[in-house]
Amino acid sequence: MECSTNTLINSFQPKEKHTSFNHQISSRIRLATELDVPHLYKLITEMADYHGLSQIFTTTETSLYNNLFKSPNPPFHSLTALILEISPNPFPQITKLSDHSTTFVPIIKNNYNLDHMEILDPELEAYRSECNDCQNNNCNVYVAGHVLVFPSYNGFFEKPGLFLDQMFVRKCYRGMRLGKLLFSTVARQAEKMGMGMVDWLVADWNEETINFYEKMGAHYIPEYRLCKLYGDKLQAFGKKID
Repeated sequence: MECSTNTLINSFQPKEKHTSFNHQISSRIRLATELDVPHLYKLITEMADYHGLSQIFTTTETSLYNNLFKSPNPPFHSLTALILEISPNPFPQITKLSDHSTTFVPIIKNNYNLDHMEILDPELEAYRSECNDCQNNNCNVYVAGHVLVFPSYNGFFEKPGLFLDQMFVRKCYRGMRLGKLLFSTVARQAEKMGMGMVDWLVADWNEETINFYEKMGAHYIPEYRLCKLYGDKLQAFGKKID
């Protein structure tokens, strides 16, 4: 990614102790690397706080590293993390595929229009990306969320699927349809791999979220607090990236 400060657009402005994006913002979803473990740990800690699960939270950076990167299996055939990044600059389109290109190609959405909203990120520097193409501090690429998935199987269905264990977008970046982009990315990956479903759990008190999932085509099973996206609905939602 081009790292020169000359490429910064005027949407990136310091404001007191945080940074504002007030014109445009770009996003990228990519496979997590070992460099992302500290940010993943921080994101998962925030998610545990949000759901009131801090008292049972035992994850460490070491356990994340071991579970994500010590498996001999390729991504999506074991526990896999995707990182959501944002930047005031457009991300370059993929010209050279990585070693994991046959498994996952980063999803890039450039130049969200922010004419009607201002984003203030009070923890911007704490979430500066450590990805391989962002080692220069002038890159201005920041972590905004994550997804954790692992392979699953249900005896009622012909094909295996992916279980979406966690999806989290930091509070200051909500309302931009980034969560929907993360869901669509997982759905498209499952469909691309010939899988038949994506499953996840939802809190039964969160009626707004349940309604959102049902509108996107998920089948909600209240007895188990389980949402299931499968068949034509899986394919249709995966295509919403385009």
